Amino acid sequence: MQWLHRWFATSAGQELADQESRLISRRLAGLYAQRVLQVGDYGGGRCPTVFGDARLWVLDNWRGGQTDLRASPEVLPLASGSVDVVVLIHQLEFAERPHQVIREAARALAPEGHLLVVGFNPLSLWGLRRMLAAGRSEPPWAGRYLGALRVGDWMQLLGLIPRPHDGIALMPPLPQRLRRKAAARPSNYGRSLGPGLRWIGGVHLVMGQKRVAGPTAPRLRWHRRLELIPGGIPQASAGARNAGRERLNDTG
Repeated sequence: MQWLHRWFATSAGQELADQESRLISRRLAGLYAQRVLQVGDYGGGRCPTVFGDARLWVLDNWRGGQTDLRASPEVLPLASGSVDVVVLIHQLEFAERPHQVIREAARALAPEGHLLVVGFNPLSLWGLRRMLAAGRSEPPWAGRYLGALRVGDWMQLLGLIPRPHDGIALMPPLPQRLRRKAAARPSNYGRSLGPGLRWIGGVHLVMGQKRVAGPTAPRLRWHRRLELIPGGIPQASAGARNAGRERLNDTG
């Protein structure tokens, strides 16, 4: 994925990286996230913002990056259930084994933790641009784009509950020669999209939560069942109360 890192070093890549980092930061602000793992390095020290006493680690197998951990996303050097949030930065569409990547991310998540997947959307103008560039290996058009529904299905198979996703970057970046001409005009391809346009954003952020079912309470025997009084407070049946009084009288 070194060529993807090289694209993020371009002006178009830097603009998108900034927009994605801000979007991730907004989502992290609403989550319990003491331990955050970002899989995939934007380069240049770009990272989402974490809040309070939270700690963020960046993992990548890119030798030229400023990472905390150097490893493959298919084999994370972390114990199961050890992080609160895992953020995958364009990992699934460019991995040889995307199922293994998302499986490892889910394994590292603590119970009730969140998985955030950032990827390019095939049902967008970016996806159309990729189809027109078929056979070319230039970034970011060489990957296998995955829709939000498919990523959500993968999450459900791993026991994660998908949450409403976000979309940004409605318009793909202009070619470099055209970007020079349009440099004086503000670019809008990286702006956040409203709910009605998130499905066609060039980049989507799909989120899922790892839910762990709690223990099932044992069923009470018939002579220990509780009756509800009109106030809604559970109390023992009259027979049980009388039996309790008799035991107290005998001991007195």
